[in-house]
Amino acid sequence: MPIVKVNCAAALLLVTAACISTSLLANTESAVLMEEIVVVAQKREQNLQDVGVSVTAFSGDQLRQLGFDSAIDLVAQTPGLQVSGAGGGAINSFSIRGVTQNDFAASQESPVAVYIDEGYVASNTITDFGLYDIERVEVLRGPQGTLFGRNSTGGLVHYLTVRPSQETEGYIDLEFGEDGRRRVEAVLGGGLSEAVSGRLSGMFNENDGLIDNNIGADMMRADSYSLRGQLLIEPNDALSVLLKAQYSDEDGVRGGYAHTVASAGDFVSDPAATDFFGYRDADGDPFTASTDFSSFSAAEISEFAVNIDWRIGDVTLTSVTNYQDIDDSYGEDADVSPADVYNYEQFNDVQQFSQELRLSGGSNRSQWVVGAYYLNIDGEYATRQTGDAFFGTGVGYPAGTSEDVLGDQETTTWAVFGQVEYDLSEALTLTLGGRYNSDDKDYEYFSTDIYFLQGSNFSFADSLSDDDWSGKLQLDYRPHADWLLYAGVNRGIKAGGYNLPLFPIAAADFAFDGEVLTSYEVGFKATLAEVTRLNASVFYYDYEDYQAYSFDGFATFLFNAEAETTGAEIELTTAPLEGLEILLGVSWLDTEVSDVPLSISATGEEDAALSPELSLNGLIRYSWPAFDGYLSVQVDGTWKDDHNFNLSFSPVIEEKAYGVANARFSYESNNGRWSGSVFVMNLTDEEYRTYAFDSTAFFNSIEDVPGIERWFGASVRFSL
Repeated sequence: MPIVKVNCAAALLLVTAACISTSLLANTESAVLMEEIVVVAQKREQNLQDVGVSVTAFSGDQLRQLGFDSAIDLVAQTPGLQVSGAGGGAINSFSIRGVTQNDFAASQESPVAVYIDEGYVASNTITDFGLYDIERVEVLRGPQGTLFGRNSTGGLVHYLTVRPSQETEGYIDLEFGEDGRRRVEAVLGGGLSEAVSGRLSGMFNENDGLIDNNIGADMMRADSYSLRGQLLIEPNDALSVLLKAQYSDEDGVRGGYAHTVASAGDFVSDPAATDFFGYRDADGDPFTASTDFSSFSAAEISEFAVNIDWRIGDVTLTSVTNYQDIDDSYGEDADVSPADVYNYEQFNDVQQFSQELRLSGGSNRSQWVVGAYYLNIDGEYATRQTGDAFFGTGVGYPAGTSEDVLGDQETTTWAVFGQVEYDLSEALTLTLGGRYNSDDKDYEYFSTDIYFLQGSNFSFADSLSDDDWSGKLQLDYRPHADWLLYAGVNRGIKAGGYNLPLFPIAAADFAFDGEVLTSYEVGFKATLAEVTRLNASVFYYDYEDYQAYSFDGFATFLFNAEAETTGAEIELTTAPLEGLEILLGVSWLDTEVSDVPLSISATGEEDAALSPELSLNGLIRYSWPAFDGYLSVQVDGTWKDDHNFNLSFSPVIEEKAYGVANARFSYESNNGRWSGSVFVMNLTDEEYRTYAFDSTAFFNSIEDVPGIERWFGASVRFSL
């Protein structure tokens, strides 16, 4: 029977893979849903339904069927998962169950950790990378700290690439679409000797620009490539050494804004109204623009990793070594107009090294994991703000004057962690986990401060040490083989840090404290029939020193508040008829951030950003034998309730409820060598925003990040 392995620290799942009996689904070769899922959850292989906690996972085939090319595309089919979109959609941080931090400063770590092959990725400027040669992706909800290297309060997103094997394999995948979309993915791998396997993967992606600029370079333009080489050395059954090197290059314009006239935080109905500089977008089309500043997005990313698994008797030693060198830059016309008003640029140079060591083992009644983790992030961060209206002749300075900010931050983290599961009886299991974590940060800040907010050529330097602990206590109860009930409490932590503001702030406001999230969760997993799986969870989050972020005009500020969240998720996967597969997901959230400064909130209480009260996702797929293979037709979609893009509320940053649907028609040959699809994304051409900034106080307009309009495409794949 086919097996999908999912490596995560727990699992509850809405995967398009689900248990489907071969008696009811005869054409399993063409099915997106799988018969059985095995998770390497508590760092050992377990059936998905035997592990309590919540995760959504996708295999590489499922990502391809859903048309997911980008790392952030997961949001469409993952309950409780959202993503910020600063920089016109170029700078992204994930949000899970309302746990978010939408600060676009590259020096900030998200409360939702991102991993690639167990290597932690700290920078939010490279989160939206291209997906290629992926084995699976897991989205794990809830605080993490007792099994994974980097601690997080919100959860984690883990991308696992396909490892080399002795079997010779390879493929080339071509995709074409409107607006000059061209994407090529190619892989070749196999045995190099009896003990060594290799795999080389590559991806190239470009388009002509999705936002047409009438007077300059088009925006939302992709131009990137990535190469990955891996060697797997297995001299015997007890030792496995994986060497990986990856290089990515980008030279496009990932972001892009639409211009909308608005005043004092609200929309303007007057069709003749303009921004403060006499401009309005005459046609109202979010995919046309007139911007004088040439936006850009460039990045060079090098990654080297060594993963070792060594079985020593009944104990396994695991080592995960990872090094990343990231050099990226981004620039935008923030006023989104032909006037030289305000331009924003960001430059980041980051080196990151992490080392994780784990020991794992067990007996008939218990399983355990202990580990140690070290992380060093050494980053130099810079922003430049220009535009004659704000920084030049309009305010009495020479043309070309800029407000420059430089930040230098080094983060050093070490931790010890562990978790043990003990069977109190055949039906009842106790899980205990803990972590001790120490974060040290050395920080320096400099601003030219041309407005003399804190004094010309302002500088600030400080360091902090933040030590804390996280823990987990949970009971799993299995009344019979097809049911699992679980209940637990989990304490998650995230260290404090420093603001990297666009303009200087008072020295006392630079630092913010670490946050603590105590999570209470109950849930169940049920196999209701051989072809249906229903999983659900209910949770309550109680924060201490919640790290809140507010963007008010151009005052970027991260501060501590209090917060609480109540929520629930339901996930259903079923195959009721031969060839028919259905996937449904529901997320409900009720968030409240309190003790917000009155300068940010008139009431002191706000909803968390990126937290729709209700969100739905679903997929229906039908496949049948034809033409020596299988044909399939699929419709998938997502619906999101009203939600805000920023904690500091104004009507212009509230996105009303909307839904987006996609359709796909595919063919796959019996031998699996040929496959192809034709598809349409955003089937109904829904107009919506994925992010927005309230800049009405400065421009009398806002910056909108438009959701991608309807587009048609096709793909073809040939496998060896």
